[in-house]
Amino acid sequence: MPRTSSAQISSIATSAVFRTQQPLRSTSFLGNCSLFGLLLCLFAVIVIATSGAQTKPSSSASFSELQQRAEQARQSNNTQEQVVLYRKMVTMRPFFGEGWWYLGTGLYELHRYSEALDAFQHLSRIDLKDGSSHALMGLCEFHLKHYPEALKQLFQAEQLDMGPNQEMVMTVNYHIVILLNLSGQFEWARDRLAPFSWLADISEPIIEAVGINTLRMQILPADIPPDKKDLIMRAGRASWEPSIAGHPEQSLQAFQELLTHYPKEPNLHYAYGTRLLDNDPEGALHEFQQELEINPSQVVARVQIVFLRLKQGESEEALPLARETIKLAPDYFLAHNALGRTLLAAGQTAAAIEELQTAVRLEPQSPENHFDLAEAYRTAGKKAEAAKEEAAFQRIKKQRETPVVFVTPPPQ
Repeated sequence: MPRTSSAQISSIATSAVFRTQQPLRSTSFLGNCSLFGLLLCLFAVIVIATSGAQTKPSSSASFSELQQRAEQARQSNNTQEQVVLYRKMVTMRPFFGEGWWYLGTGLYELHRYSEALDAFQHLSRIDLKDGSSHALMGLCEFHLKHYPEALKQLFQAEQLDMGPNQEMVMTVNYHIVILLNLSGQFEWARDRLAPFSWLADISEPIIEAVGINTLRMQILPADIPPDKKDLIMRAGRASWEPSIAGHPEQSLQAFQELLTHYPKEPNLHYAYGTRLLDNDPEGALHEFQQELEINPSQVVARVQIVFLRLKQGESEEALPLARETIKLAPDYFLAHNALGRTLLAAGQTAAAIEELQTAVRLEPQSPENHFDLAEAYRTAGKKAEAAKEEAAFQRIKKQRETPVVFVTPPPQ
């Protein structure tokens, strides 16, 4: 089946998400090729590989003529004609992978995403081990606003082989980040931003995604309200750029300036507090308490206060707040993790294990969940169970430290 090139997926990503053609401020793996460039890239570098089960090449004059005309249509950027001719060809040969590829990309360029999706679905059935078609299916689903299915296909693309080009990997990861933001899975989305920091990517799309994540807003970049644009970009830069440049102290200053302009903005005090945790725990505690005054239903600020109390050896003081957090968010893994750790510190080992098991069940891809459960098992003298959780912790930790390997989504 077709194997996408670096330039191809970069161009497709541009069409899928980016709303401007302005040059980015840094080298971005998301790229900014034009759709015209996509067609040139497709013509120049795509390699067609067909499975052994495909129909043998035909010497049919009619098929050869169609193929020649279709190639001419592609070269002359006559996308409408390209679509018509490749559709005829795949009708004649249902296992003609090249035909499905060029049909799908032509339909994609014409913004006929539902039809393009169908073409890429056919392509995915020709080579079951190729992730490229699933990546493009995910982008089509994204355009169609079928967001859960888009996320599913993008994860599937990662699990399969997308080829050796990093642009495709990073484009898929970017879409996963913004879709996780949309679904409210902010911690997971934040983890998935790590490869962009390794690349020192400070392009506008990344800053937008970081800003949305920092403010814990369940929206897509395309849906940012005009009156929130400045706030989101400033929050993104405050959270992202100083850390990449190796100047975390500048991040603190940027957040202080932001809070001067937006003192009542939900989640901003929380974001600032998380940056104070390592060097100024009392300051962090103050910011989390400020957050709860503005946003009483904010759960993660409560969780952070529980963790701070535990660090200070105040498990009895932390326990009521941990139980209250569970009531507010019974399906949130961090709430159960916080209560489990608090119960363990308070000497209630059996109850702690139960809560930490729930945390693992809710978020099996959190290494911290497995680490804390292993500690609880060791306290209870359950060595075999502790070893199993320790192994899971090490496995997931290793995955997250590998640039091109990402965690899989939790079971639906």
